[in-house]
Amino acid sequence: MNRKIWFWPIYILLLLGVTLAGTEFVASFLVPSWPARDLRPISAVALSENVERAFAASPELIPHYNDWGVRDRPRSIERPADVRYRSVLVGDSFLEGYYIPAPISQLIEQRWAREGHADAEAINLGIAATGPRQYYYRIKRVALALKPDAIVIFVYAGNDFIQVRLGDFAMPALAEEQPVPSILGTIAPRTNWLVSNRLGLSEIGRGNKDIPGENQLLSQWAEKPTPELTARVARHMKQYYYPKLDEETIREILSRGGEPMRAALAERKADYQTVAGWLVSGIIDWETGTWPTPHDAQEADRMIDPTVVDQTLSWLVGAEDLAKAHGAKLFVALAPVGMGDPDYVAFWKPWPRYLSYQLSADARHRRLAAALRQRGMQVIDLREALDGVRGTYRLTDGHWTDLGTQIAADRVARALLPSVVASDKRERGE
Repeated sequence: MNRKIWFWPIYILLLLGVTLAGTEFVASFLVPSWPARDLRPISAVALSENVERAFAASPELIPHYNDWGVRDRPRSIERPADVRYRSVLVGDSFLEGYYIPAPISQLIEQRWAREGHADAEAINLGIAATGPRQYYYRIKRVALALKPDAIVIFVYAGNDFIQVRLGDFAMPALAEEQPVPSILGTIAPRTNWLVSNRLGLSEIGRGNKDIPGENQLLSQWAEKPTPELTARVARHMKQYYYPKLDEETIREILSRGGEPMRAALAERKADYQTVAGWLVSGIIDWETGTWPTPHDAQEADRMIDPTVVDQTLSWLVGAEDLAKAHGAKLFVALAPVGMGDPDYVAFWKPWPRYLSYQLSADARHRRLAAALRQRGMQVIDLREALDGVRGTYRLTDGHWTDLGTQIAADRVARALLPSVVASDKRERGE
């Protein structure tokens, strides 16, 4: 009787083990090698093909990705013999850099080279649509293996505040975008990558709806916000996003931009500004919302939930502990929302509730900066460098323009320069 009881559990475990071993073997021929599979849930080849199609009309802006799947020149795990200082930059799309000629990592290295430090590296591990959880595990699983002198985490105030604390107990997901831990990722990492890739389990894979013809329609609206075209966009948004909302309400919200919107986008045409479905949907959502919103910076500061700042801070403190344990120095570069760019603020004024989100994000930014400094952590507050400078933010998606990227790169390069110089002196025995 006992033999019968144990037969099926043992049989099922053996079958599961053989199946996983088999899928892991097959996946080894389909999945990128490490560290690429711990950085992005899409292969470097597929990624390059995607961006070439997306930027077909602007070939000079096609970003180039290395074999790790990151926007950077080719890198090696082992530090090259001629590199005296190695830094690793960790963040999201602000690091990856869209619609700009060069990512921030390249600009930092160029700045150091002009200062006589061509032997210093700034490795780009920026992956779009990721946040503090991914940053922490990206450092743990990849950045530390590079044996850096410094690690810089870029935290964007717009969407990097999260409501989960490092160390809170939670059952890991069955499968998850790597490098975040999961059950399948622990047992069979290649199979987990393949599952995440095919099922779109990444944050970017769960992004905007794929609606045929939407991009063309919204591009026309951005260039020519005539009443007829605005009415077409309103019908589109009602059909695909807000079927229960009155079309006249949607049309009124969209028409507020009018001529100023068209003029602003025309003036910034060189930045290849685009209006996406998620953006228009967000405007409508906020402008029809009924939840309390701040009207100025002081009110935004009073309305902040300090818990979300503390929870986000826990991941940064954890990252600093990881860096210290491996002899690296951690810097936190705080990337603000566009409230410091007068052009950006003027563009969004017709939608005060939507703009209020930027006020709240800016307040969280200031609160986090104070908390980091109180703990004695190294803070590079990019708000100080960007504040009051026109043309630093893309009006539509809120990312840095080429100008904004250059200002941020210069500020980060200057912040790390003393440690670059100190590293040179140590190498020379001074």
